[in-house]
Amino acid sequence: MGFSNDRSNNPLAPITWGRDFNFYKKLTVSSGTFATNSDVIITFPTYTVNFSLESTGVVQYSFNGTDIHGEMDSTKSSKDLSFQNRQVTKIWFKLISGAGTVRIEAWGIR
Repeated sequence: MGFSNDRSNNPLAPITWGRDFNFYKKLTVSSGTFATNSDVIITFPTYTVNFSLESTGVVQYSFNGTDIHGEMDSTKSSKDLSFQNRQVTKIWFKLISGAGTVRIEAWGIR
């Protein structure tokens, strides 16, 4: 006998139960300063977080909203960043030059 929303009833069906420990957001950064409120909030403990700068420009990021913790530059290898085995909860971005479309992907360990 199967249970409601139990994926064993149909192994190809969507998983509609439990918590999703995956995060995806595409963000357009337009401010030259870190905002009062974070641009991104991830509501689970992360294991890996990836940033990709998908536009031409320079964007800085912060994990506390005040200090610069790094920079993504579309002309350098820093346009794609990966943070492994690091818990990230809040992220702020600010535009230094050009355009700032950033893709954020994260996942956690249950």
